Formats: sequence, structure tokens, C-alpha cells
Amino acid sequence: MPDNSNKFCITSSVRIPEWVNEAYFKKLLKREFREFRRILNLSIIPATPPGETYTSLLMRIIVDIEMKDGFSQQKSYVLKTMLDDAQGNGFVNTLNIFPKEKQMYDLIIPQLEQLYEQSGSTVQFAPKCHWSENVNGRICLVQEDLKTKKFRNINRLKGFDMPHMRRVLEKLAEFHAASAVWRQRNGPFPEDFQRTYLPANYNKSKSYQARVQSYKAAMAKWGLADHEQYVSRIPTADQFVQSVARCFNTNPQEFKVLNHGDFWSSNIMLSYTQSGEINQLRFVDFQLCKWGSPSQDLWELIICSAHHSIRIKHFDCFVRIYHTHLVRCLKILNYSERMPLLRELHMSMIKYGFWGYFTTFTHLVFILLPVDTEASLQKLMQADEEGDRFRSKVYTNPLYVRSVLSIFPFLHRRGILDF
Repeated sequence: MPDNSNKFCITSSVRIPEWVNEAYFKKLLKREFREFRRILNLSIIPATPPGETYTSLLMRIIVDIEMKDGFSQQKSYVLKTMLDDAQGNGFVNTLNIFPKEKQMYDLIIPQLEQLYEQSGSTVQFAPKCHWSENVNGRICLVQEDLKTKKFRNINRLKGFDMPHMRRVLEKLAEFHAASAVWRQRNGPFPEDFQRTYLPANYNKSKSYQARVQSYKAAMAKWGLADHEQYVSRIPTADQFVQSVARCFNTNPQEFKVLNHGDFWSSNIMLSYTQSGEINQLRFVDFQLCKWGSPSQDLWELIICSAHHSIRIKHFDCFVRIYHTHLVRCLKILNYSERMPLLRELHMSMIKYGFWGYFTTFTHLVFILLPVDTEASLQKLMQADEEGDRFRSKVYTNPLYVRSVLSIFPFLHRRGILDF
């Protein structure tokens, strides 16, 4: 008899929901393996390190199973589910990001991949989703564990070098091109993908005022030449909200795609050949997908995940790499409308340049913060002394300062800070 004394190996630092247990995985294993007999051992490990901030609960499930012929094997899955409302995460769950992601895995991603298959190419965008369900509003996804296939993330603090940026931009172009053709064949994406979540009451928000105040104080310490002109250009709450709204322009003449919506290095998994060359890419975390200008994903990728030495220096080159591959993919997929021109893409990067400021002010702050178990979005938003201390720390983090010293002058030169 196997020793079942350590049947459930659960780490104590993360609260695992009671329903994540042997009975839950038996259903999945019976569906996946005809010869499945029983579970010998089930280990549940948090899939994200402490000090990283996420909107979901991610767990790696390692299962030792016995087959009917007596042989055993090990399987590994990643389980993604909603955070518990009781832990103060009710707001996240009201944003409808989980139903959207379930729809992406169940329907849209397989159909985007199918478009390439019909054209004679094999393209994969995401890990395989073995199981998805919605039980009384609690959504759960069970996906293949890409780490068992030697996929990994790069170090978010360092960012992508030029060969990585080229491959990621080309993969993004493949995803965007397929979405434009999907829209042409199937009509508009579901309403959730069109909706704009505008921040409410920003002009009355003590949180936004506190963040701006801390940010301006930090800017004085960055070492920007003529820092006062940059401080004076930080948008007011009204300007901020209006700028967000303008980024979701519905002009039917513009070329649009399904943006990933959270497109930075931790949501991009890569595998490598034995000689260290980039082999394959997969995207994860499809909770914020949004129909709109491709400039949203481009701005976020370049600002948040290009190595600091090439971010601004090769900015226009990145746009060209993406555009060249986008047009190539649209032709492969028999896109029947007018091809977007490179100059139009450059113009949309300026028109929707607020994404460049937005992602610098929000996402980049956390992305360049070394692992910090005390880091939280809540602390960044708090309008009190504890919030002030945390903001002062993150806004003057040397890695962040090094980046903004080149980003802000660049945004200024392009007229993007003229609110």
C-alpha cells in the first residue's frame, strides 16, 4: 500500500480554498485518462512568489496518479480561480475579468489558432485549458503547466533585449492579425470586450490626489533637468479620466484589434532551444482583453518590458517590426480590408500616447519594484501616512528612476504630456 500520510502537501503561506481537493481533480483525471484508477498523492503549491501582486489565486497542482495497468505517472496543472471576496477582493471580482478570460480560453483563442490552421500554419497563443467552469459565479480554469515544457518568464526587472523584443512583437502581431480577421468573419466581439471601465469619481478621489502629491514630490528627487516643467504637466483627475476615455475612441475608420490588455513580461512565457535560442512563446492572463487600437499593447510592452537601454532608442524600430509582421499575417489570413499603413500606426501611437504615460505612472511602478512582501496595490492607493511612505519608496526606487529619466523627456518631445 502507498504511504498516504503526506497525501496533501499544502503550503501554509496561501489560503487554499477547501474545494481544491482530491475529489475535484478526480473528475478532471477521469475525463483526461481512460485508464485512470486513483490519485496517489496531490500537492498544492502557490504558483506566484510572495511579494508579487495579482488579481487571481494561482496554484500549481502536482498529482501522482495510478493507472489501471498498475503503472503510475505524475501530472502537473496550473489552477487559476477568483480571490475570496472575504479577503477584500470583492472589487476585483466585480470587474467581470474572469468571465472574459473563460470566454477567451473556451472560444476565442481556439478560433484564432484555427484561422492559422485553415491557412496551413500552426500557431499557438496560450497554454491548453483542460477544464473551465462557472459554479455559482465562482470561475475556475485548469491549464497545462507550461513550466513542465520548460517555458519560463524573463526577469521583469531587466526586461527584454532586442532578439526577445523582435520575437514578442511578431507574436503579438500574429495575435492581433487573427483578431482583426475574426472580427471580419464573426462580427463584433462580445460586449465585455468593447466595454470601457472608466475610473469613477477621480476628481473626488483622495487616493488619486495622494498618489499625484507623492509622485510630484518624488519627481523633484529624480534628477530631471528642469523638473518643474514635468511636474506641472502631471494630469489633474479630470484630465486623467478624459484621457482614458479618449483612448477608447470608436472611430470605425481606424484599424482595430483585440488587445491583450495586460501585455508585459510576466504574461509572456518563453521556451528555448538547447543552444539558448528563443524557441516558442505563449501568452497568459487574458482577463483585460479589449477591442481597440493596437497602440495599447504596443505602449505597454515597450514601456514596461523593453530593456531600459533600448526602450526609447529603438522605439520607432519596435513599431516597424510589429507593423511588418502584422501586414504579413493579415495577408496570410486573407484579411479583405485595406492594410494599415506604418505611418498610420505611428500616428496612432501619438494619438493614444496617454497609454505611455498611464503605464509609466501605474504598472511600471510595480514591475520595477524588487520582490517586496509588503507591496500591495492597496498601499499605493491609501491616502494616509503608511501610503505616503510606501509611495515615496516605490516612486524613488532606483530602477524606476533610471527608466523615467528617459521616458518623461521622450513623452514630452512627442507632445504626449500636453494635457
